[in-house]
Amino acid sequence: MPGHIGRQTVVLLDASLVAGDYNTQVRDWEHATRTPVYGCTVDYAGSSEAKDAKDQTVTKAGLFMPRRAPRVSEWQRVEWDGRTWEVDGVPDDVQQAGPLSGQAVMLLEVAG
Repeated sequence: MPGHIGRQTVVLLDASLVAGDYNTQVRDWEHATRTPVYGCTVDYAGSSEAKDAKDQTVTKAGLFMPRRAPRVSEWQRVEWDGRTWEVDGVPDDVQQAGPLSGQAVMLLEVAG
């Protein structure tokens, strides 16, 4: 694991919905609310690379939040390790993890 367990910091990005083209609503990531969260553990979970018409890499990581951290939703993004990650799917419910655990979140970064 990179860093020490429970000693990493991530920044949660939460963007509100704004009017987009053709009467749609889109996330306003340029004006997202930034919330730092201390005491996290993040670990790379794997990566893959596709070399077809264009090169593309997909990297996965697991984020384990401290017990009292703000809840993360599937509509947020996370900044960690100098990169911006998408939340991959619905994060695990805190209640299922046990009384001393925080939320577990899978992160995904697609580049290329």
